[in-house]
Amino acid sequence: MTVSRGVGNILLTAAGAAIVIVTIVIIASLLGSDTPVDYLISKSLELRKAQDPVQRAQLITEIDDIITNADSSELLDQWNRMMGCLATSCPNEAYLDLVLVTTATFEDDLPQSALLINVIATAKYWGDPEHLLEFSRALSMANEDIEELASKKTRNAWQDVVECNNTCPEKDDLLFDLIETLVQ
Repeated sequence: MTVSRGVGNILLTAAGAAIVIVTIVIIASLLGSDTPVDYLISKSLELRKAQDPVQRAQLITEIDDIITNADSSELLDQWNRMMGCLATSCPNEAYLDLVLVTTATFEDDLPQSALLINVIATAKYWGDPEHLLEFSRALSMANEDIEELASKKTRNAWQDVVECNNTCPEKDDLLFDLIETLVQ
């Protein structure tokens, strides 16, 4: 009688421990994603610059694999919108939208997500009088966040964007260079 009671206690303890472990694994999988967010953004920026057709094809394939496995309909929708222009060249706005959707989708997995969103909002609203308030808020918050960063490279890239004032011919390149420094 005592032996069977001891075995029952051991079985209950083992079952309880198994339930706790399974619960921890489920919670961890819900809180974090397996999507390499920084890598996806970097590869998207690399695709924007790629000229060689073989390199472009490899990048498109790699990005497609990541996005397909990301389990995000928003990200997949944005990627599918880009399919129409990827055969030739997509406008900078399409790449900016891909970075924005990636950042917003995996906000918790990207330490600089709020800053990236503000940088992109600044770029989208710069010079648009109908969105002056949104632009001003995004620019102010991005500037504050960048001033707090230890990275001189990022601060310099931001300063280049600000000095360009959305009027220089290399404004898009400056913006994407800044984004690249934020995800490195």
